[in-house]
Amino acid sequence: MNRIRRLLTRHPDRRRSAALRLRVARGRFERSTQALRKAALDHIDDQVPIGTMLEATLARLTTPDGGLG
Repeated sequence: MNRIRRLLTRHPDRRRSAALRLRVARGRFERSTQALRKAALDHIDDQVPIGTMLEATLARLTTPDGGLG
């Protein structure tokens, strides 16, 4: 039996199992994408206090007395 005929005459069970595997893989991909997005947003939120502290320090250092007074 040549390859083309085998591809065209696949059993429905194989197609169903391939579709199931694809659906599971898509679900995993979606969950990992959501986890990555959440981690990125958490990382950004963690940077806010650091940015605020750096801005305050820069503002203090740029005062006429250099933050000494």
